Amino acid sequence: MKILRIILSLLIIFITILITYNLVKGLDFDLLEYLDKKYHFLFLTLLTQIFGVYFSSKRWKNCVQSYDEGKQILFSFQTYFLLNARANIINNFLPSILFGDLSKLISPNKSKINKKTELKFIFFDRIIGVITLFNFGLVSSAYLELIPVTFLFFLILLQILFFIIVRNLDFNFLKIQSIIFFFKKLPSMNVFVYSFLSQLLFSISLFIQVFAFKESLSSLKDLFTSIFLNFMGIVPFSINGWGVREWSATKISTNASEHDILIISSIIFGICFSISNILIFIYTSISKDKKFKS
Repeated sequence: MKILRIILSLLIIFITILITYNLVKGLDFDLLEYLDKKYHFLFLTLLTQIFGVYFSSKRWKNCVQSYDEGKQILFSFQTYFLLNARANIINNFLPSILFGDLSKLISPNKSKINKKTELKFIFFDRIIGVITLFNFGLVSSAYLELIPVTFLFFLILLQILFFIIVRNLDFNFLKIQSIIFFFKKLPSMNVFVYSFLSQLLFSISLFIQVFAFKESLSSLKDLFTSIFLNFMGIVPFSINGWGVREWSATKISTNASEHDILIISSIIFGICFSISNILIFIYTSISKDKKFKS
């Protein structure tokens, strides 16, 4: 099984690199000119993403705080911030099926007994983030007229129905009972607020790059396009959305100019995501070392 996961991961890496390369090889982009004229947009993108990681880390910690079972694996916010940034760095280079959020298990919790509990909270936090981004994607898809509004409401009602059914399950179907208890007693409202803010900020960070390349003032359509592209990164069989975002950009572009702008913006967005998380990781590591020495 482990060998199969490795083979699948290598296949994903190969396909991602191939798709991304084919999409960017013909683009007319001058990096030095961009850094000279649009460096402030780069700074804003990094700043917005840092706040996005901040709120996703707050979501994770508040999720743990909301349950009595989480008290035994409750860390300082700085630890969640560091672990989240480290996981994001890994996810931006390697398939999540091989590493992903599992790197978060390398934490101050040394108890093997509590590791299963810790993994459940990591998984549940991820579910909340995915559901939030999924609904962002649905709304943006409806706005961009990629799906009818009636279908949007149908999917929302389907989610509500699924949620009601899960809350009323009383048997251990496929050994998911340990996850169902999260839905039976929902976490605090802060968890959902932080999830909303984090996903919105990640989408805005992509919108900033689209805005930077637009010769005219960007519209609300550009914001929803950025939300949609961020949503497409939800595809599990990719390296943090690489290739999928850019491919999606080609499908929703209305002309050659927009085609290039969206792909370049998506590439810069992905690169900035690594840089912003590396900055967070360095800052939290240094700050943690200073506290330890004092």
